[in-house]
Amino acid sequence: MAPLVPCFSADTLPDHVNTIKRNFQDKRRKGPEVKLKECQLLEMLQYSCNPPQEEIPKPGVIVCKPVVRLFRRCAGGLTVETTSWEPLRQAEEMNKQAHGVANS
Repeated sequence: MAPLVPCFSADTLPDHVNTIKRNFQDKRRKGPEVKLKECQLLEMLQYSCNPPQEEIPKPGVIVCKPVVRLFRRCAGGLTVETTSWEPLRQAEEMNKQAHGVANS
């Protein structure tokens, strides 16, 4: 049986990247701290070919929609999907810039 996969919110992703589970206990990942913002951003385009919800398609017609997924590849080959985290990171940076400009 596969191990249980923990659920967590996207804003805690940077913390989860730096820990691993061993014998049901969280342990810090070996090596230097992984900083997701500094890792290379990669994009993958996939297609979702689910049956349409709006109407019945013509026989033999398959309609697929693109789905963009984002990843960060860090040193040592660690690759993490960041699709849900990237908008949060961008909003945080824009908020910092707005407050930094207003305070100047």
